Amino acid sequence: MKKKIGVIFGGRSPEHEVSIESAKTVCAGLRKAGFLPMPIYAPRAGGWRLAAMKDLQAGRPLKGPVLEPSLAAGCFLKQGGGRVRPDALFPIIHGSTGEDGVLQGLLELLELPYAGCGVTASAVGMDKVISKELAALDGVPVLPHVVIRAHQKAAMAPLLRQAARLGFPLFVKPVAQGSSVGVSKVKKAADLRPAVLNAFRFDTAVMIEKGIDRAREIVCGVLGSPAGAKASVCGEVVPKGKHEFFDYEAKYLDDDGMDFLLPAPLPAAVSGKLRALAVKIFLALGGSGMARIDFFVDPKNVNRAWFCEINTLPGFTSHSLYPRLWAQTGLKPQRVLKELVAIAWRGRAARRRLTTARK
Repeated sequence: MKKKIGVIFGGRSPEHEVSIESAKTVCAGLRKAGFLPMPIYAPRAGGWRLAAMKDLQAGRPLKGPVLEPSLAAGCFLKQGGGRVRPDALFPIIHGSTGEDGVLQGLLELLELPYAGCGVTASAVGMDKVISKELAALDGVPVLPHVVIRAHQKAAMAPLLRQAARLGFPLFVKPVAQGSSVGVSKVKKAADLRPAVLNAFRFDTAVMIEKGIDRAREIVCGVLGSPAGAKASVCGEVVPKGKHEFFDYEAKYLDDDGMDFLLPAPLPAAVSGKLRALAVKIFLALGGSGMARIDFFVDPKNVNRAWFCEINTLPGFTSHSLYPRLWAQTGLKPQRVLKELVAIAWRGRAARRRLTTARK
């Protein structure tokens, strides 16, 4: 009998639509891998629903019976009666409440195996400041930055001056958002405050990071667990047209917003170094399952590179970078998905072996 994999998607973040597109690809890939996908839709208004595969793939309104998690039974209770108990779950809700540890905490309480990073790694990975600081403690090169938190917003002038002293360009980012939501490239001091206020629309903390002018954006996928993680080939994102960096519009709205070079045109030694760094960062942050690691590389000296950020729940749409990186490495999407489910089962088995007794 085919194993049932619940694919949880949607959510309340600005990446809701991206999550739906990822779910389409994940469900199709799981089916090719020999599983029975069960789409579980999380509308923005709340109230999860057991959606129909045909409606998801056709882009029709996603209805179906409401599901409620039952911590006592370790399953979902279906409105009108009945239980839904997947053999594993595949969360693909991008952004806040989906890849920041919130959803992962619920799945831990349900005691169901789930794909991807756990609570701590998800929370740490979503926070650009904490992830950079932990990586730096492990010897990973990072760029200097200034953080402005909500309570400092009314009197942030000294922090803006401190950031300006880092030198332009600067990148202003919500600390805990994905898909470049709210990110701005700032070239002069007069534009810094408006960029920070814009970023505060999406988060309660904002990071102002030193930029490398015309930096090369190199990405690398990681797949595995602490028992054995591996890195994909490196790819290079080259923004096109009006896009000066890989922003939200270039990612999802502009079909001609960027070129993706696979593999990245780098010397073999540099590529190998970045792949090793990607695995090091993944393990330093407690990663499991999957992640995409992004780097900045100096356009004048490829031996100078800095960790940009980690995405612990990368997109799985038909044009997303993570599955394309692995396809270039030799793993088709269905093989990647099959491995992620297997890691989920192994992870749950390992957690069950831990004692809950004091002695």
